[in-house]
Amino acid sequence: MAEPQHKRAKLPPSGEGGAGGRPGRLLPRRDLEIIHTRLTHKCLCSLQLPDILHTLAVCNECLANRPAARPGLLREETLLYTGMLTLFFEVSLRQQSRGVLCARISQVAAAGADNEAAVLDVLFTLLASPDAYVSYSSARALSALLLMLRGRAGEVVLERLVENLAASPRLVEVGHSVEVVRRVIEWKDADEHPLEVGEEGGPPPDCSLVRLAPAEAQGANEVKHLATRTLERRWFALVGRLTQLVNEFSAEREHVVVSFLALWESLISVKANLSVTDTKEFYSGLERLMPPLTRHTAAVVWRKVLDLYNEVLCYGSTLALQDVLAEEPCNLAHLLIRAVKDRRFLECVPCGGVGSGTGSGGEVAGSMAGPGPSSQGPSGGMDPGDRTVLHKVVLVVLKAIAVTVKETRCDSSSENSSRSGGSGSEDVDMAIIERSLREVVRKVDDFVKAKLPFHPEAPMAEWMVRLFADQDDWLVESMVCGLDIFTGLGLRIRQQPELHACVNPHTTFLVFLETVYLEHDVLLDLLVSNETCFLLYLLRYLKFIRRSWHEFASHCGRRLEEVMTVLIRLRFAIDRLVSKNLFPYNITPVLKLLQKCEELYEGGEH
Repeated sequence: MAEPQHKRAKLPPSGEGGAGGRPGRLLPRRDLEIIHTRLTHKCLCSLQLPDILHTLAVCNECLANRPAARPGLLREETLLYTGMLTLFFEVSLRQQSRGVLCARISQVAAAGADNEAAVLDVLFTLLASPDAYVSYSSARALSALLLMLRGRAGEVVLERLVENLAASPRLVEVGHSVEVVRRVIEWKDADEHPLEVGEEGGPPPDCSLVRLAPAEAQGANEVKHLATRTLERRWFALVGRLTQLVNEFSAEREHVVVSFLALWESLISVKANLSVTDTKEFYSGLERLMPPLTRHTAAVVWRKVLDLYNEVLCYGSTLALQDVLAEEPCNLAHLLIRAVKDRRFLECVPCGGVGSGTGSGGEVAGSMAGPGPSSQGPSGGMDPGDRTVLHKVVLVVLKAIAVTVKETRCDSSSENSSRSGGSGSEDVDMAIIERSLREVVRKVDDFVKAKLPFHPEAPMAEWMVRLFADQDDWLVESMVCGLDIFTGLGLRIRQQPELHACVNPHTTFLVFLETVYLEHDVLLDLLVSNETCFLLYLLRYLKFIRRSWHEFASHCGRRLEEVMTVLIRLRFAIDRLVSKNLFPYNITPVLKLLQKCEELYEGGEH
């Protein structure tokens, strides 16, 4: 026997009752609260369509006629309205992306399409509000609505937002307009919405659902493409305004500067899933951020610019894997190397420190005495924010060196392959690069030891592991950079004992094993995780060991047995997972290299 149909909830009539019984309040507050509550369950089927549309129409009419000179009027109801719109658009967007939509939500969206312009006008008016909370709330609603728009409607909204970025005198409006565009760029179908955490992830069982065709379930990527095209057309002017704001930095401008730099980073990031064509224009203007970076520049600006530069020089996950490097990251790498070498760039970095030598109590930090607290990197009493800036600037310089070495090798190899002139051109190029990089490495080494209490004789290959030991992704990427710098310089580096010691990858690996207390399980965790490029590092380092086994064995000395014990145990652990089909990808190349190193060790070739 069929169960009786659930009685539909009816919204109370709008007016004073709907507004909570307070005279002069024209927004239907109770109606909005009911809709908001139903949306938290991802279904509006219990409400009547005419009542929902009437509530929305009343809200739009009231807010459209609200005096601009009275921003505090209806503040709570306005926040409730924009919060409800945000929730409605986000729920609708998530359901559309999954191809199943609540029938009533679908009807409201279809009916509301005719009134789209009125809703957008209201949201843009609220975006310009001097009330930061109202402006922020409207920005959230606007970004969710924008992801649902298609064609010309989305382009018009983006043009208005970009015009705000370029010309609006209201800093709150500019900052929140940037946030709208950034959320569009960063949006992913796979993101887990906060409402979907837990057991009740979908609509209730009695919700009437509509199944969408595949073409209807997609479209947010179209808006992302429109966003990049719109930004491209005004990019030079936008970067000009950003640099002006940085030069005139103040507490009031901080939100705009930080938001814009975060948007720039998102545009370039591989995580945004944008095509190379879409992002190429956004590499222009990076050099305009370098002159404002002085000793007087705020630390927050330094951090965000370094984040952007580190994203451009995304070495471990992108550049290290490319045979031919693009011009844009190479230009930034050259700019950074010149700044460090000739323009005292590192002297302007806003981070304090206690200097190199001995730490408190006379204990030498960064020594090779073995694993222990000091192997996690000395803090030197440095402020955590300053230490973060130091980490980021050292990492970006290491990446710049690695990119320059890789670019020179690629260019020289390309030239030599087209003629029979041998390797003379490459030798000349590498000699020039080597002299510059030796100076840069020396300056970085002096800079770090002036800020943190590392041993004065500790080479960069050692202290960089201890410096980044508390940040896995930065640590592994720095190790990849060091390895590629050493191998990229080739035989020339062996003729320079000081530079050879500074970037010797065997030193780096031994110190790395110290920091993980010779635990092979840590190496296994890094291999399984997708948060670092440890697979790339281990694969390249094992190949390097195989090519230079005697050098590796000599460098390890009496510690060779304990190092090989870690690698052998790692191979056994990987074998066990592979035998049970539990390893997440094909690890065979690493297994073969581990086996080869084990054979060299057992063959007594040391």
